[in-house]
Amino acid sequence: MDKTSRSVEQVLTEAGVSPTPVRILVWKCLEEAEGPLSMAGIEEKLESVDKSTISRTLSTFRRHNLLHHFYDGSGSLKYELCHSHDHQKENDTHVHFRCEVCGETKCITQIPVPLVALPEGYEFHSVNYVITGICKDCYRQK
Repeated sequence: MDKTSRSVEQVLTEAGVSPTPVRILVWKCLEEAEGPLSMAGIEEKLESVDKSTISRTLSTFRRHNLLHHFYDGSGSLKYELCHSHDHQKENDTHVHFRCEVCGETKCITQIPVPLVALPEGYEFHSVNYVITGICKDCYRQK
């Protein structure tokens, strides 16, 4: 059973996270977003939730492999939900594209990040692969 066929409460509970109202709000905010969000983007969408509570929630999600974060070159850390809930799985390692015109960052999930064979004694946790350029919408308006 995948994430989309389970309720938020089930996903959080199965990951060992208590499904509090704020955690459910943050989850739904990230789930409904059209792409990865910065802390400011999450705060903007969840005006009734204070920054420190959002930050603690994001940290909890990261500790339980429900969320990953990356830098996209915009100066802000971006957050998005993980699909596998396991940092050892590579199905969450995909390319991100940041448009230099509109500033939006999008997931390009159909392009997996090539895995690199690390030397013995190293353990893979995450990879950041960001392509910058002009998105198709901005390119059309050029």
